[in-house]
Amino acid sequence: MKYDFNANPRINNTLNMVVETISSLAEEQLKHIQQLTKIGQSLSSETDLSKIFDMILDEGVAFTKADGATIYRVNDDATALEFEIVYNGSMKVRQGGSHGAVNWKPVPLYSDDGSPELSHIVTAVYHKKQGLCFDDVYKAEGYDISGTISFDKNSNYRCEAMLTIPLKDHEDTVLGVIQFINPLDAAGEVTIFNDEHRAMLSSLASQAAITLSNRKLIESLENLLMEFMRSIATAIERKSKYSSNHITRVALLTDMLAERINEAKEGHYSEIKFSENELKEISMAGWMHDVGKIITPEFVMDKSTKLERIMDGVELVKERLSHLKTLFKYLKLSLSDDDYVKFVKEHLGEDVTDVTLYLDDATHFVQELNIGGEFVTDEVLAKMETLAAINFEYEGETYLVLDELDRKNLSIRRGTLNSDELKIMRAHVAITWEMLSQLSFPKKYKNVAFYAATHHEALNGTGYPRGLNAGELPLPSRIIAVADIFEALTSADRPYKTPKPLSDSLKIMAFMAKQGHLDPDLIDFFLDSGLYLEFAKQHMDVAQIDTVDIPFLKSLYHLG
Repeated sequence: MKYDFNANPRINNTLNMVVETISSLAEEQLKHIQQLTKIGQSLSSETDLSKIFDMILDEGVAFTKADGATIYRVNDDATALEFEIVYNGSMKVRQGGSHGAVNWKPVPLYSDDGSPELSHIVTAVYHKKQGLCFDDVYKAEGYDISGTISFDKNSNYRCEAMLTIPLKDHEDTVLGVIQFINPLDAAGEVTIFNDEHRAMLSSLASQAAITLSNRKLIESLENLLMEFMRSIATAIERKSKYSSNHITRVALLTDMLAERINEAKEGHYSEIKFSENELKEISMAGWMHDVGKIITPEFVMDKSTKLERIMDGVELVKERLSHLKTLFKYLKLSLSDDDYVKFVKEHLGEDVTDVTLYLDDATHFVQELNIGGEFVTDEVLAKMETLAAINFEYEGETYLVLDELDRKNLSIRRGTLNSDELKIMRAHVAITWEMLSQLSFPKKYKNVAFYAATHHEALNGTGYPRGLNAGELPLPSRIIAVADIFEALTSADRPYKTPKPLSDSLKIMAFMAKQGHLDPDLIDFFLDSGLYLEFAKQHMDVAQIDTVDIPFLKSLYHLG
């Protein structure tokens, strides 16, 4: 569009040319601003460092038409620059970022004597925190460019223009270095980096550095969170006088299961793909699944036998039986045969003929029953009740085998905890939820509390503490449940049970799948993937690892 600024045509044309030039420059600058805004928005929304580096390179190359670029990142101990991305358009080379690792040696930032390395362009930019630009790098004075020349010679390439910029955060800390070479003009010929290139790439570098700084801070906080969780788990495990590493092993097996499911190419879980954040979330839940035990009393956690109090109460029972034996030996000598038999039948039972044999058997029986098992039959409990009924006085002294607390504890059908102690132990799951649900986890880890607090729920709704059913229990909760039960069954350092062979442990889990406690598909995967054996070889005693009949186990919980 032409404007009428002046009646003189020559002046008017000149003015229109000026306006057109200014408008063109303004439009160009507006495009630059829009481009920077777009880059800033993209960088701020991206969380994957590989993609961030890709984005930095792509935007820089698109703007400058650079034929080559390299991005370096300062390593953790700030001693070297590591290659993150290497790109060369004419040579069709691209490594790093989301295109795989760059297997080039890092560039040392310091000499052997510990002094800053300033002879190379990229390290000088790092130490001086200032960019360097050369129209022809071969003419760069004061810098060792032998590496560049050697590369060019071997690759039949010619590096000319070079722009190297530090990636500095808001605290003026250099997080990395970005380097572009050989910008191309419209005809595809190498030109130089102009002022606009420098301004644009410097702005891009600043945005990128801030983004990298934020990501680094987030990673550091997440690492601190994981370390804190592991330290809490270690503290809980050290509450016990036994060297149990239950939480650690459950967390490890949880990670193994989740990662192996992610790798599945066929079968029930072939479509399941946990993201990196989801894997971290599951791992956190695995480490925190027993955090509620921080309030569980040691005498409950460490109760190794049913009669254990301050000491193992079975010793008191044995002492009582010994007193009974002494009494009946005395009575046999002091009473007539008829009175003795009558006394035995009245106080020990109609069927007792040999008192010594009966009381020795009772001692052995109580010792066996005192050890926590998987299940106690009605017949065994009836025999225990018979012994509990022995309670009489003779010459002012009371004789008994079991007191009321002994009777209550020996009535335990599974494990070593009575009903009151079991309530205390089970409360740890509700406490786990109570503790973790009050924490402000990042949104991407919002399910940590739920996953951790549902590992004792069952698919059939009979679990605790909330009685959730299959529809309410996601796969991560089921994974932790399987890991928790398998570790508990196979562990050799539990105080209340003897270690089980691998086959017996898996048989119990198969029945739990049949009864609707565990996920049959997950048990299938656990068996078919060989994870059960892999974990067993790492954490079980060799004597426990026996032959496992997988078809037989599956037949126990699969109908037909």
